[in-house]
Amino acid sequence: MSNSYSVLLVDDDKNIRQTLSLSLKENGFEVSSAASVDEAIQLLKTQTFDWMLTDFRLGEKTGLDLIQKAKILTPALLMVVMTAYSSIENAITVIKEGAFDYLPKPFTQAHLQHLTQKIRSFLELKKENESLKQESLKRDYFSGFTSPASTRLEEFIRKLAPSDCTILLLGESGTGKSELAKLIHHYSPRAHKPFVTVYCTTLTESLVESELFGHKKGSFTGALQDKKGKFEIASEGTLFLDEIGDLSPNAQAKLLRFLQDKVFEAVGSNEEIKVDTRVLVATNKDLAEEVSQGKFREDLYYRLNIFESHLVPLRYRMEDLPVFIEHFFEEFKKRGILKDKPLLSAEILKAFQDYSWPGNIRELHNVLERLVILSAQRKIKMEDLPDALLKKKVENKKQEHGLISLEQLDRRHIEYILSQESNLEKAAEILGITPVTLWRKRKEYGLN
Repeated sequence: MSNSYSVLLVDDDKNIRQTLSLSLKENGFEVSSAASVDEAIQLLKTQTFDWMLTDFRLGEKTGLDLIQKAKILTPALLMVVMTAYSSIENAITVIKEGAFDYLPKPFTQAHLQHLTQKIRSFLELKKENESLKQESLKRDYFSGFTSPASTRLEEFIRKLAPSDCTILLLGESGTGKSELAKLIHHYSPRAHKPFVTVYCTTLTESLVESELFGHKKGSFTGALQDKKGKFEIASEGTLFLDEIGDLSPNAQAKLLRFLQDKVFEAVGSNEEIKVDTRVLVATNKDLAEEVSQGKFREDLYYRLNIFESHLVPLRYRMEDLPVFIEHFFEEFKKRGILKDKPLLSAEILKAFQDYSWPGNIRELHNVLERLVILSAQRKIKMEDLPDALLKKKVENKKQEHGLISLEQLDRRHIEYILSQESNLEKAAEILGITPVTLWRKRKEYGLN
């Protein structure tokens, strides 16, 4: 067989287990067996299986009990239940509970072989789809990028995505923090579990705790029924809190408790809820400064910034500009707003390169979409560009004649160092100034 898949066989009859094990091995599967529901659950906790074949009658318990518990432990597991012809209602029940299929007893070798071929075909298709999905992600976000910032970012993802650690994503608005969070999730073992995003800026003080942690019926006016919070919805997956700097003080306290103990309480309840949810957070604010001003909890800040990644602004990674353009044109083709990818003239590309892109990757995406729609499949012309890109003088290192003031040079140098080093003390050391002077200059120049 080209691929070897593993199966957990569960039956309380020793002879049946031995006979079926031989048959499944002959069909190319790696077989582990269990004689009871409890034994099967222990194996599911310690080993990974592609599918499970279980009898419905298992002593005092049933295959339905096993399916219900297995769904919690391994939601992606394919489950097949063997049941007697006279108990087809059992088969209907287990299918409703999430079983992939059922095998009526007694069955022949031909019946078993037909089932295993069906299982193998499904698993092969699933594996192929996962492979294509991962290659698509890699192609979209990494292939062709050459800037040092992109190289460091890729290395960062490869190292930390497989872990369960909380990661703080920093960067200006539009640099792609939410896309990076999705990518970390997709490259993690949680990829097939929920990815839930919460935009903290949109949550009012009165609703933030209910939205994140859920509430009980009657806990406040308008709470007409129990509601699960985002932490519980994202269980076994990833919760991404965007613009964490805008989170209310009470929610900050609850978030800190969850990060420390993995438990929380719904609004209106004293019962602790424990879930296995990974947390990723992002902000375009300087959290260290927010702490100094008493706007953000210091203990939560230090709990969040164990691992952090600073997304470099587009103006400092212009080597990646052509790749982003190609990626967005491909996206527009898939969406049906572009038939053939246009060739941008050297004049237009220079205008792109001379622009400072204050809105970063998001602004680039929007500008390209505007150009595609306005051009209506004809050649894109200079006059199609937004006014900001047509200005002769732009806030960029390539100003007209290359002449800039010392103040502008100082500002850009500080901005660049901050884009490479998020630790303010280290940045000040690189610049050869004190942290206090760096803080003053950031205020003076309006740098985040």
